[in-house]
Amino acid sequence: MPAPDETKTLTDHAAVALSLLCIAHCLALPLLAVSLPFAAAAADAEWLHWTFAALAVVASGSVVLTASSARVPAFMVPAGLGAVLVVGGVFAENFGLDETIPTVIGGVLLAAAHGRRIFSHAA
Repeated sequence: MPAPDETKTLTDHAAVALSLLCIAHCLALPLLAVSLPFAAAAADAEWLHWTFAALAVVASGSVVLTASSARVPAFMVPAGLGAVLVVGGVFAENFGLDETIPTVIGGVLLAAAHGRRIFSHAA
């Protein structure tokens, strides 16, 4: 069984990976959709947007719930704002807004918050 610090770091790594997956989905799939019909279907699949957003937010939330060192403003502010923007990106289209911008900014904020925790553990 991994040590508590290893588990926390693994969760941070998972959160970074999921955030980057959201970013890749928003930026790469529209480009691939031009040439690949399957990518076009995946780019428009609402369930995929919901799944990526939910996984990214759950991974980040689990870090907050399990690691008291994550309950500091240096982590909570960017991670919280990132989570709000990722979830907001899911609803943006309902309000006639582009979902890409809030999702990418939110994903970057989430990845940066977790990356900072990862590198602070390594130091």
